Amino acid sequence: MLRNYFKVGIRNILKYKAFSFINIFGLAVAMSVCLLIILMLADQLQYDEFHANKDRIYRIVSKTEPGSLPYATSPEPLAEALKSEYGIAEKTTRLMMGLGGDAIYKEQIQTMRGFFADPTFFDVLSFDLIKGNPATALVEPNSLVITNEFAERLFGSEDPIGKSIEFTDRGLPHLEVSGVDSPPMELGSFKVTGVVNVEGIKSHLKFDGLLSSTTRQSLIREEKIDDERDKWEKHFHCYTYILLDEQKTLVDLNFALGEITANKYAELEELENFVLTPQAVTAITPGTLMSNMTTFSMPIEGYYLLGFLAFVIMVSACLNYTNLSIARVLTRAKEIGVRKVTGASRKDLIFQFLSESILISCMALIGAILLLVLVKPAFMGLWINKYLNFNLQENLSVYLVFMAFAILIGALAGVFPAFHMSKFMPVKVLGGMRKVGAGKLGFRKVLTGMQFVLALFFIVTSLLIYNQLRHFLEFEYGFTSENIVNIELQSNDYEIIANELSSVAGVSGISASGYIPSTGISYSTSLRKQGEDEFEGISRLSVDEHYVDNLDLKIIAGRNLPPSGETGSKYIVVNEAAVSLFGFETPADIIGQVFEVKNEDESVEVIGVVQDFRFQLLMIEDKINPLVMRNLPENFSYLNLKVASSDLMGTVKQLDQKWAELDGVHSFEYQFFDQQLANTNQAIGDVVSIIGSFAFLAITIACLGLLGMATYSVERRMKEVSIRKVLGAESFRITLLLSKEFLKLLGISILISAPMSWFLNNLWLENFANRVEFGLGTVLLGTLILLVLGLLTIGSQTLNASRKNPVDALRAE
Repeated sequence: MLRNYFKVGIRNILKYKAFSFINIFGLAVAMSVCLLIILMLADQLQYDEFHANKDRIYRIVSKTEPGSLPYATSPEPLAEALKSEYGIAEKTTRLMMGLGGDAIYKEQIQTMRGFFADPTFFDVLSFDLIKGNPATALVEPNSLVITNEFAERLFGSEDPIGKSIEFTDRGLPHLEVSGVDSPPMELGSFKVTGVVNVEGIKSHLKFDGLLSSTTRQSLIREEKIDDERDKWEKHFHCYTYILLDEQKTLVDLNFALGEITANKYAELEELENFVLTPQAVTAITPGTLMSNMTTFSMPIEGYYLLGFLAFVIMVSACLNYTNLSIARVLTRAKEIGVRKVTGASRKDLIFQFLSESILISCMALIGAILLLVLVKPAFMGLWINKYLNFNLQENLSVYLVFMAFAILIGALAGVFPAFHMSKFMPVKVLGGMRKVGAGKLGFRKVLTGMQFVLALFFIVTSLLIYNQLRHFLEFEYGFTSENIVNIELQSNDYEIIANELSSVAGVSGISASGYIPSTGISYSTSLRKQGEDEFEGISRLSVDEHYVDNLDLKIIAGRNLPPSGETGSKYIVVNEAAVSLFGFETPADIIGQVFEVKNEDESVEVIGVVQDFRFQLLMIEDKINPLVMRNLPENFSYLNLKVASSDLMGTVKQLDQKWAELDGVHSFEYQFFDQQLANTNQAIGDVVSIIGSFAFLAITIACLGLLGMATYSVERRMKEVSIRKVLGAESFRITLLLSKEFLKLLGISILISAPMSWFLNNLWLENFANRVEFGLGTVLLGTLILLVLGLLTIGSQTLNASRKNPVDALRAE
């Protein structure tokens, strides 16, 4: 019987080639997107599967409010409390931030990022220590474990075990992002006691090295790092992992965390709603937006969005199949009647139609896999993927999931047509079935209309996001970014580097800053007017005396910062927003005012006010926040070079050569300021690409469905068209007659989708900082695009039908 179903299915596919192509191609296009998401999920679900006790390992995350997103960090004393006071942990281990700088061995220097780690690190997490003893590698002070990749970079072919390196901390974050605002500090000499193999594993932890936590005690005594060992209120610098005792359960762990929270935070007013919760190590990737701060990964919210979009596209393709299958009822009515007369039950017919649907879906799977070969490179080429590091490799298990997915889609797409067509009575269909459906607004038209509603929504959304991206790219920040090269100082003395680089031909100006504004990095401090009680939080930017002129900032009151020196750091320049923050009516009123700086002994005096400019990320902040600028050379991390030469790259090449003479260790790290600003919005560019791709797929599938319906309608009415032509009807009137029904459908879809698109897009746009104007123009443009595509689809069939020779259609009569 199955073989018979297969043969009949193949014959029907070959017999109705146009409908089969539309169904197979539409399903293949939609399925290719779904297969890509399956590959992405398969890649992410491999993370942390290598741990021997993965089912009992939990990371403790924290929430400042019960309903807020969790932070990956927790208080430093938590691990000891869980083990000693509650006895629910077989082992605990911690990773503390604070390791990011230069590792030096002989003449070699490499940037090393990592953590301070407890001796129990390898007892809890199953990283493979290929050199050294995991039981002792992190026990002694000044012990250092490095990865095999870092060992190759720093030591080359030498055996690193037992070798000592000098380490200078530069305050680099463990994630490789730009933005440093702390002076370099020599932490000392460290002995390599182990090498970890990180090749071929997927872990939420990314590091170059691990320093023993016992090292921190001497660093605390030397006041090189802060002591947070007993500070429960400090919960942003430590990652806590627990290997749950085999006799304990997750309920016990949650109970213990609840008691700790109640006991330790009851008297801390600012953390009265603080919550500690366990997170399974295998659930970290993919996790929520803030739950994985140790490596870059797509948050689960991203998968929800992509999954929803893929679901919409897949539903649209399934609707196509359902719609066209129902439209062919009249064609297959006699086949159904004959099969029932010869003994086929309704169940047999349902299985037959479902098998045809699954067969078409499996054919579509082959096309989807071929399309996936084209889609993958485009996805891997997205800017954001250089941070997400997807490795979309297929394997047998993934192909089995693909096959199961295809069968499921085939069953879902074919279930309604199967039940609908199998219920026909033999007498009725063999006696001459003339029509199918429920009038002019039948089920088939509703399905087609839904597709166009979705298509218009995708088109309008794509246009809106594109306009938002263009708005960001053309945004006026309030400072000059053209022909400015930002160079990382990498712990070098900024005055020496600035003096030497300023001699390069083509350099017209040079300044220094702690970070690059409007690229996502910012720092804060607290000020209060003398005589007042409350400190006010305010953003801070360390700059030298040339920064204002170099970036063409406008001083509207007072004067610029003086050079650094004995008194240079005692003066500050603020922006207009800061003037308002401290209650002054005009910028001139704040000049000469003295402020106290929190946690500093000396006060500062305001000597100037600059016009407001954008220093925060556009997509995060709408208003311009208060800012204080101060000349603090120890915080400088970048030089800002203005290039007047027309040969920009030639000047950069000379700068590179000069840098090599000054620093033979660090490579020349630079970026063009305008390109940096563009890169900050590149994530939106990727969203434009993704949403635009989905819009293209949605409109393609909708037009394919409309093409199929128009083709079928024309075929059914060819004799009517021929008679009308014989009686003198013009081609234009015949085209209008055949198109009228579909044009009404298209119009109704637009009437539904246009206001829906405007309303739904306004919901997210209202929460978007620095948003573009969203008016009727965008909706009308999307509507026009949909109308043109719809008219081309319908017209290609109806116009062709109106021009055919009526003799060909009437010959059989």
